[in-house]
Amino acid sequence: MNGWFTIVSGIRFDEPWWLLLLPLAVAGSAVYRLFWRKNRPGVLFPSVSALRNSGFAALSLFSKFPEWLHWLVLVLVVLALAGPRAPFPASSRDTTGIDIVIALDVSDSMNTPDFGGKSRFEGARDAAMRFIDNRPADRIGLVVFSGGSFTRCPLTLDHDVLARLAETVSPGFFEEPGTAIGTAILTATNRLGASSSREKALVLITDGENNAGEVTPETAARLAAKNGIRIYTVFASKEARPFENVKGADLSRKGRNELDAVARISGGRMFSAGDVFGLMQSFRDIDRLEKTRLKGRIPGRTTELYPWLLISASLLLLVEQALSATRFIRIP
Repeated sequence: MNGWFTIVSGIRFDEPWWLLLLPLAVAGSAVYRLFWRKNRPGVLFPSVSALRNSGFAALSLFSKFPEWLHWLVLVLVVLALAGPRAPFPASSRDTTGIDIVIALDVSDSMNTPDFGGKSRFEGARDAAMRFIDNRPADRIGLVVFSGGSFTRCPLTLDHDVLARLAETVSPGFFEEPGTAIGTAILTATNRLGASSSREKALVLITDGENNAGEVTPETAARLAAKNGIRIYTVFASKEARPFENVKGADLSRKGRNELDAVARISGGRMFSAGDVFGLMQSFRDIDRLEKTRLKGRIPGRTTELYPWLLISASLLLLVEQALSATRFIRIP
């Protein structure tokens, strides 16, 4: 109620002189009723009751309804000519959630089809999109990386835009080869560092070890931890099996060890996602983070009211004309 009072009391007019038409219209109507209307010619009907029986009669309470509408249209048009502006004060919008950046590996090796017929990239992206759909109150951003890193979508509550942008990336997005995990963490940290949220999380999904970039994952994780960012790492690849070659097993083990160190440094957890369950488990763990209340302040603004007044006047005029020609017709 106080908000409406603030808006109404703050209405201002750009051309207030147009308001003088209202008392002039009232004065003109009074002169019309006192002098001209009494002496105007009329038509005599032999039987007024016949007109009433034909449906031309109206209840006395509503007989002046078209005239009231006519005056209301006049008032709305004059108010529109005066150029009214209404202030809408600044307000706060409460949103419960946390700020999350998803860092997704788009190196060539993510094209490997070992996620139930899908490539590692497709499986990781699909699981991330399902996670995003279940968290409408969180601001979520997307960072993609291989030999370099790039913010594909900044933190946003518009998850439809985020999903559309995620659909435009695929392995080979960067020309630089390799997997720069440290660089990806730094890019996400820059995005999350300016956030006002008390809870910030980074979900980093990759299938390999850090082999590009100038910053090690551990160094980047320490910087993220100083900014209050908890990192959840997901190793998106099949676990090394005994019959695999030694080199492949060593690379897989080294990559998991790096991701585990990054998660421990920042207070997060590391998951091995040889299937979709590993991805879902990491996202369920993020769900258990204590939520914080983000307040996005909507700035004050001034809105011109004349379009709404003219639209209302036009509709009321149509109603008045229709009623005057039908139910409330006057002869003459």
